[in-house]
Amino acid sequence: MIDNPQVAPTIRLSLHDSIHMIHREDWMQVAQGASPYLKYDHLLALEDAMCGTMDFHYAIYYCEQNQPMGIAYFQVADLVDNGSAYRAGVQKLGKGIGGRIAKEMKVRCLVNGNVFHCGDHGSYFKPGVSDLHRLSIVADTMRRLDKGCYFTSKASVLIVKDIWPAEYPAADALEDKAYAPLTMEPNMVLDLQPDWKDLDHYTEAINAKSRTRIRSILKRSGTLVVRSLSAKEVKAAEPVMQALFDQVLERAPFTFGRLDTKVYAMWKDQWAGGLCLRGCHLDGKLVGFTAAFELGDTLDVQYMGIDYSLNEQHAIYQRMLVDLLECAMSKGSRRIIFGRTAEQAKSNLGALPADMRFYVKHRNALANKLVGPFLRKLRPVPFEQRSPFKKEVA
Repeated sequence: MIDNPQVAPTIRLSLHDSIHMIHREDWMQVAQGASPYLKYDHLLALEDAMCGTMDFHYAIYYCEQNQPMGIAYFQVADLVDNGSAYRAGVQKLGKGIGGRIAKEMKVRCLVNGNVFHCGDHGSYFKPGVSDLHRLSIVADTMRRLDKGCYFTSKASVLIVKDIWPAEYPAADALEDKAYAPLTMEPNMVLDLQPDWKDLDHYTEAINAKSRTRIRSILKRSGTLVVRSLSAKEVKAAEPVMQALFDQVLERAPFTFGRLDTKVYAMWKDQWAGGLCLRGCHLDGKLVGFTAAFELGDTLDVQYMGIDYSLNEQHAIYQRMLVDLLECAMSKGSRRIIFGRTAEQAKSNLGALPADMRFYVKHRNALANKLVGPFLRKLRPVPFEQRSPFKKEVA
């Protein structure tokens, strides 16, 4: 291993298109210090659930002593724009990026990271390799995947997803390789105070208007029964969960892959209490669900499913947001990462926006010269940030 972060390491690459083909022990040796979303069993369940609908690639990097020093994870997924704030601008670039893409607004992407989790969960190296070199190595691997005969149909765009602001300086390595930064919708994050043990403690910290809003949500959703779902219940409810989740996707401004919810039964077996799967029931029928993972002292919200025909009357969505807050407090979490979209509703609970970037590169060099300046100018649609608290929480 190297100690000087300014010196690029000498590495050997082992690249595979299925997790069943990689050296499990080597992957797990590196992944011990990585995000739980990079753990072997978590990715195994996802690949098996998505078999036939997505392509996956896995890289293990070895040092000169033939010891595993890094891992990287790649997905091939379709980015479909259903009417996002970026749509009109992308259409203007139709001549530059190809008429079919601009018309269909569907782009096949090679992604370093996990399109089903927010955050930088695409690579990890053991201590001694700087983030600058990590991202540079990842970009070189993506170039190899792009130039090789690895895909049934070529990916048009290469993406390194969800880089946090602290990593922006390291991401210069990507810009040096012709990637352009794209500022995405912010990830809504709520920091919890240690004295918030339950909803009563939380409501004591918010102003009168916000307390009234919470009481209204609880009253409107009073007929709902919200409880944890076991792995057995999740497996039995798979068709209903998929239908509820698909309703959410149909309303999303864009979709990036389509998760098969049968993976939740496998993840629940693996994560046990670390996966907070909550179901909303109305007269015994599942009408909504939430999935959130416990990452240390953080509750990381992944997806929701909602029956929109009942949502307005029974405040299903708002009730699930409140339930996530209660779940986090019961676990002693210090932070909730609510994810993107519906910024206003999450802001009403006290969540604040945290910027993140995608780094994007079109595989066609000429198109990339046109796309790059455009992406740098794009900004998310602003929203009215509100604070429910009586005073600013430190």
